[in-house]
Amino acid sequence: IIGFLTDFLFRKTGFPDILILMAVGYLIGPVFHIIDPASISPAAQFIAGLALVIITFNGGIAFDISKVVSSTPRALILVIVGVAISIAVIAIPALVIFQWRVLDSILLGTVVGGTSSAIVIGLLNRARVSSRISSLLSLESVLNSPIVIVIALMALQAISAGETGVEFGDIGLAIGISVGIGLGIGLAAGIFWLWMLKLMRREEYNDIMNLAVVFLLYFFVEHLDGSGVIAVLAFALILGNGLRIRKFRLEQTAQATQMMRRFTSEIYFLVKTFFFIYLGMIIAFDQELPVALGTAAGLALLFARYLAVVLTSIGSRELWSYKELLTAMMARGEAAAVLVQLIIAAGIQNSNLYANFVMAVILTTVIISAAGMLIFGREQEEAGPPPKADMPHRSP
Repeated sequence: IIGFLTDFLFRKTGFPDILILMAVGYLIGPVFHIIDPASISPAAQFIAGLALVIITFNGGIAFDISKVVSSTPRALILVIVGVAISIAVIAIPALVIFQWRVLDSILLGTVVGGTSSAIVIGLLNRARVSSRISSLLSLESVLNSPIVIVIALMALQAISAGETGVEFGDIGLAIGISVGIGLGIGLAAGIFWLWMLKLMRREEYNDIMNLAVVFLLYFFVEHLDGSGVIAVLAFALILGNGLRIRKFRLEQTAQATQMMRRFTSEIYFLVKTFFFIYLGMIIAFDQELPVALGTAAGLALLFARYLAVVLTSIGSRELWSYKELLTAMMARGEAAAVLVQLIIAAGIQNSNLYANFVMAVILTTVIISAAGMLIFGREQEEAGPPPKADMPHRSP
């Protein structure tokens, strides 16, 4: 009920629902002690893994590739530049000022290096922007989560294995192999399962079977040292865009695709609601320094975001005209929250500092995005769309 009401409020007012969900968790946990967080802490890694898979699958299956083809190059630039600069502005101070090891510094920066697709896309629904800008931000928010998750998990694995040094060539090769395995298996599994769905189109419970296959796929690819997140994303993109794979006669009906997306979004809603309430329950804010540093890091990420937007906007008058709005859409959310749980469960050095730091970053960036949408989204609506000369020749 709380999840439904907060989602309704988000759609009507633009006030981010995850802030309310986390506040509810904080009230029923640390404040009023209605539920003891220690009683459910052993399930943290399971809850984080469940949320990770569902969030990734929902983002992929709801994504319409045909609407974002023209935005892909700019989105990729924004993803690569944005993630790189975001990691740098967090990792460098951790390395130089606080004397953290290189891998630990990179891990800290990576955890908060990507934007939240749930928050960004939700806020975009309330802004009157061109389809290209909306597609660019949507594609960026969907793509950067798997990237930061893969990098973070690679760094966490190296730290847990006791590796103190860092070989960027080895890490890059490992990431490439992991992504390649996940992408290859995910695409193959998606095409195969699309064919299976065509055979089972009259059977009940197809959507539940989809989720079962998603979890099996994730754990199978992880067992092969591949990226389960990338595999799930590739698998979801194939299923969500099955209408367009006509060359192999594997297309689904529009009704079946819409029903699958609706079911998945409802499962995502359920998992997201409980996950962020759970996060609020385990927040203690008992360490002032990590909270203050997290707030400062959120402001540093705003500067990093602006720099990434400026670099991405080179040669595009339309992107430049929306630079303030593009900068404001920097909210951190699901990926950061999931990763911090996995790091705490791993028990690495300084893991006790992550929860308060990352939660402060999430709160700061979400507030910036919500305020930015209210200010710059309204300005764009009042100003109207940019001149036709700046618009793409055809709607993506």
